[in-house]
Amino acid sequence: MQKKRILIFNDCFYMGGTEILLVNLLNHLVEKECLITLLLPNPSEKNTLLDRVSPKVPIKYIFQKELTGFKKVLYKNILIFYPRLYARLVGFKESDYDEIVCFKDGFYSILFSKLKLPKYLWIQNHPFERDYTSHKLKEWLSYTLNRFQINRMNRSFGKYDEVICVSDSSKESYIKLYHGGKANREIRVLYNALDLSSIALRAEEPVDLELSPGINFITVIRLSYEKTVDRIILAADRLRAEGYTFNCLILGDGDEFDKLQSLIAEYKLNDRIQMLGRVSNPFPYMKRCDWFLCPSSRESFALTLLESTALGTPVVTTECGGPEDVIERGKYGILTENSAEGVYLGMKKVLDDPSLLPYFVSKTDECMKRFDYKKWLNEVDSILKV
Repeated sequence: MQKKRILIFNDCFYMGGTEILLVNLLNHLVEKECLITLLLPNPSEKNTLLDRVSPKVPIKYIFQKELTGFKKVLYKNILIFYPRLYARLVGFKESDYDEIVCFKDGFYSILFSKLKLPKYLWIQNHPFERDYTSHKLKEWLSYTLNRFQINRMNRSFGKYDEVICVSDSSKESYIKLYHGGKANREIRVLYNALDLSSIALRAEEPVDLELSPGINFITVIRLSYEKTVDRIILAADRLRAEGYTFNCLILGDGDEFDKLQSLIAEYKLNDRIQMLGRVSNPFPYMKRCDWFLCPSSRESFALTLLESTALGTPVVTTECGGPEDVIERGKYGILTENSAEGVYLGMKKVLDDPSLLPYFVSKTDECMKRFDYKKWLNEVDSILKV
């Protein structure tokens, strides 16, 4: 029997929930005797998770180096307007594969929609439309182009054999943005899941961590604009002024790292907030802290919430999409308003009421039963027919 040849695309491969999930999926499909190829836009030193992928998975790149400046703009617009020409320019051959899984919606999903073979689009983010408040010509042009891009992607999504979202809120946002609030086809929701055995094992590894007195919060997150990590800093400043004893650990890297460090220094919070940067194994830190904080403005699923819950560390999260599904709107964790005020009130709530910690710790096992890893793999196998 001929082995199925599957191309899987993602736009990056550094530390993140989608990428960790994808590592597990790639290695699982290799065990299923599939011929898997991982396709990325270009090589990058940031793609730190590649060393966890089975050596049986060849890694290909659309470009051999990262595009910048005019060339990046040119190729991006060729992709939007002439996807078949784009495929020829980058040397993409659809005859090399039996099916394609695109793990990110966006510009590249337009390219794969044109290919005449089975294809699946996995919505791993929380689709949203840019918000423009200025009336400047540059912003108007940007908004107009953004609307055109959305319309192009809308048409391309209809050409996929199946569209899969990772949470109910992600599905709602997808339908609202790309289908005007009413989908003309069934959109499947498949919650992400975790291999709990590997997490528990890695959580036992020793780390040099001295916890401060009081409640210890932790967040493991990509430090980008939409994650709004500055909300933690603003909340910590208010809580310190009110006399609370607590400590915050922030694990992760990204474009906002230096800005956040400067903000911590500006508020003189270095004794309350530690930024540890990118950590290859965050699980021992998660396990030792009391509460996991998710301050994001939007999340599709937030796999780190599952990781934390699996380790017995309950969650305080903003009402930002996928996390609402993870904790069932407050049944398995603290759900707060999606704002800086919400983060402050969530932290204050658990500081004021110590009984909340043992209560939600006792609910973590019950919460995790809804995210069975073997069941998830079986559903993926069924979708891909492997």
